[in-house]
Amino acid sequence: MLSSMRTGLLIVLCVFTSHSFASSTLGKHVLAVSQSMSAFYMFSLSEGDNRYKNEYEQHFIEAQAYLSKFQSQDAVSANELQVRWDKLKPELTFEYVDGAGFIIPVVTRNAFRDYLSSAYGKYVGLASKENPSHGGIANMALNIEVMTARFFDVSSALYGSMSVSNSDSINPVAMAKDLNDNFNRLQESGMSDKIKRDLRMVHTKWRFIEGSVTQYGDEAAYLLVYYNKKQIHKLLSRSQVALAGA
Repeated sequence: MLSSMRTGLLIVLCVFTSHSFASSTLGKHVLAVSQSMSAFYMFSLSEGDNRYKNEYEQHFIEAQAYLSKFQSQDAVSANELQVRWDKLKPELTFEYVDGAGFIIPVVTRNAFRDYLSSAYGKYVGLASKENPSHGGIANMALNIEVMTARFFDVSSALYGSMSVSNSDSINPVAMAKDLNDNFNRLQESGMSDKIKRDLRMVHTKWRFIEGSVTQYGDEAAYLLVYYNKKQIHKLLSRSQVALAGA
């Protein structure tokens, strides 16, 4: 009897651990897709600055690597994403048009937007099943990248925010509220003073761009948003490393 109980517990722990790893890997895939989207549209907004092309191409590679890893952990959940990513990825190229700059077809833009929304929704569902309070630093970093990716998508779109569906899983206003609540919660936690100091810096930088990102109120602020979101990512990455070593 005791042996059976131990076996059952081991199976449960293995399943939980497998899903936990899957959620983490999917989150990294969504992060890389978000970063690729921001750099991809910055290339267009900057009228072809190759620095951004190098960045989005690198993030495409990272996104594929994490998606492949996710598929090895949870083939059922990953299969739909892999099929869509394989179809989408070759289409993510710009055409230069005199007088219009670097453009992509509307159908490709929508497919890219829908893919990120779908992948993010899948991540939220999987992570919520594992840990209903998944509001840690890694999740904060992911949400900021997802929100800023949407900002760059909208900023470079011909019809701006009018082209975004109301049924989208990415709701920047609600996500920002949760993010600010998590900042406050973590400041009351038992984390080290150094991590809390970095988080305060992150919060300051986030509040500086929050209005532009969530309300699309200043679409011309893309350079400012891009710079600050990269600084935020560096600070949160440093905090994650420090937390892991604590």
